[in-house]
Amino acid sequence: MENATPVNYELGLLTNQSKIQQSIVITDDLGRNTVVNLENPEYVFLDLKKYKVEERVYDWQTKEKITIEKLIKKYCSNKDLKNIFTLNNKICIQIDMDVNVFSLKDKNDSERFIGCLEDYFIDNRRMDAIFVKDVSSAQRKWLYDILSNKGFDKKRLYRLKTTFSKR
Repeated sequence: MENATPVNYELGLLTNQSKIQQSIVITDDLGRNTVVNLENPEYVFLDLKKYKVEERVYDWQTKEKITIEKLIKKYCSNKDLKNIFTLNNKICIQIDMDVNVFSLKDKNDSERFIGCLEDYFIDNRRMDAIFVKDVSSAQRKWLYDILSNKGFDKKRLYRLKTTFSKR
């Protein structure tokens, strides 16, 4: 998704050799075949593959988007017991009384992310985290108070989405 619009990335291999005149045909979601042509007729596609762009999460501490690898190295590397939970569209990593907050696009993304993070911990035989996929209203209220006392903006904590609405 880019600004609430579904996006499929593709990576193409091009050539300008006149001997190779293969035309690439792609199939859309409805099963229709479409020949892929470029605006510049000197170039033709040799191959076209789907390309996945690595997702990033917004780190509230550094105020920048970081990769999942960096999140794990920086915030989950020590073996202290950590509580990892969702709060609307946010992921919170709590070690003792220190809480780090990260934003994703919406609640579904945060639940999917915490599931992937849980799988990562299980696959790597790490038993140093407790995962809580949804918190009750009483717990959520307590978390809002704790996080706002730590300096996090309460209005931002209440937000449910960070993506733009469809226009």
